[in-house]
Amino acid sequence: MKEFTQIFISIAVLSVLITSCGQESKQKNDKLETEGTEKIKVYLLGTFHFAQTDSTYNVLDTKHQKSIEDLCEIIANQKPDKIFVERQPEYEFQNKIDSLYNIYIKMSRPLKARNEIYQVGFRAAKKLGHKKVFQCDHPGQYGRFNRATIDYATKNNQTDILEAKRLGTVMRYDDTVDEDSIMNSVTLLEYIQWINSPEVMTTSHASYLTNYPQIGSNDYYNYDDDFTLIGAELTADWYNRNIMIYSKMINQVEYENDKSILLLMGADHIPIIKSFFDANPYFKVEQTSEWLK
Repeated sequence: MKEFTQIFISIAVLSVLITSCGQESKQKNDKLETEGTEKIKVYLLGTFHFAQTDSTYNVLDTKHQKSIEDLCEIIANQKPDKIFVERQPEYEFQNKIDSLYNIYIKMSRPLKARNEIYQVGFRAAKKLGHKKVFQCDHPGQYGRFNRATIDYATKNNQTDILEAKRLGTVMRYDDTVDEDSIMNSVTLLEYIQWINSPEVMTTSHASYLTNYPQIGSNDYYNYDDDFTLIGAELTADWYNRNIMIYSKMINQVEYENDKSILLLMGADHIPIIKSFFDANPYFKVEQTSEWLK
């Protein structure tokens, strides 16, 4: 009986010690996550590529320029300390973006380049008095994997997955409407607000995770089959590109000084990059549909 009592006491003491250590560890982790400065605000703005529209939609038209000016005013009101754009820094061997931006901030005439990096990124940065814009894009192989995925689906009775008609797939919201009609019936700012709506963003992200990974051969034991999980390869490459973009961003952040940052990027990138920042305790993503109103 005495032996049993001693064992019981030992177990009780051990339990208290384990609980105490666990609480202390949690307190240290909580302190680590919030120690130093406030969380850095992250503004994520999904956009379409201005230069890739057809001749009937020219962002240099007066009405679109007014809308872009309104958009840049909204961005400036958020006061981001850094603006990141969809350009690969590795390709800028002579700081081309820096040189172009320095020329732009001294210009008095309207900018004629149709790219959203210049029309929105440069313009908003100038409003904020920034000395430079920051590059964070990364190369990927989406085109190669996308062609292989579509080709396999077409030849192997899997087009219903691509078209999101099979159970277990998700139809993108922007595929359920006439997007060209929306684009041409509202202002450019309103169109970008629509692009960044939860319905568009959520279904865009879901389609990468539900549809593509179902395309390809299921012969997992055949090492000679190059098309096993070809669709999953596409999604993996897409995630790889976006984690690299995220990495380039957080490695250019000044944690001691920056209060907020903004990313201007093709809309499909945004939900994935948002998930990365959501998981990082040093950042707080601001809901785009709210601040972009």
